[in-house]
Amino acid sequence: MGGLATEAGLSETLRRRQVAWGLRMRKAARTKALYAGSFDPITRGHLDIIGKALKTFDAVHVAIGTNVRKVRTFSVEESQRLIVASVVEQWPQAQAASGGALFDGALGVGEYTNQSLIAYARQIGASHIVRGLREASDFGEEFRLHGVAERIDPSIPMVHFICEAQFLHVSSSMAKELDAMGEGIGWLVMPSVEKAFAARRG
Repeated sequence: MGGLATEAGLSETLRRRQVAWGLRMRKAARTKALYAGSFDPITRGHLDIIGKALKTFDAVHVAIGTNVRKVRTFSVEESQRLIVASVVEQWPQAQAASGGALFDGALGVGEYTNQSLIAYARQIGASHIVRGLREASDFGEEFRLHGVAERIDPSIPMVHFICEAQFLHVSSSMAKELDAMGEGIGWLVMPSVEKAFAARRG
């Protein structure tokens, strides 16, 4: 009798585990991706990843991660403005709404500081974290970040998008370096960002 009771208890425990596992394996009812970076400034490569994310998830939140030890070229506020302006230049139909929301609220812009990427993802209710890959050298760092994020909270999967070939060598640092040398950067950034660089030169 005791053996049957034990067996029934084990079966019930297994059933509950299977149900819980099944729930975890289902797609979130509404997906929201967090795409974080310094965006100092936003580039055409960043926009390529944002576009891919918008086609994949119900909502996308672009967030500037700030590091007090790192000197920025553009302030966080200016970078946020340039993100919104660049998105509207790339996709006029985005039509920025109040509060910086774009695409009828499907795309938002924010900032986080003094907290982990995972903590911020939880704070905004993100179901996924989006990362961009440009070249093989990115893989090592992204592999380590993926491993850490998975250990902290495996319920928020990390998804990687590969940039289109024309953006594989585009980066914020390259835009800043070329601008400092007086080279054209229109192929790297949107017109609003070009104007922001010109304004800094006076």
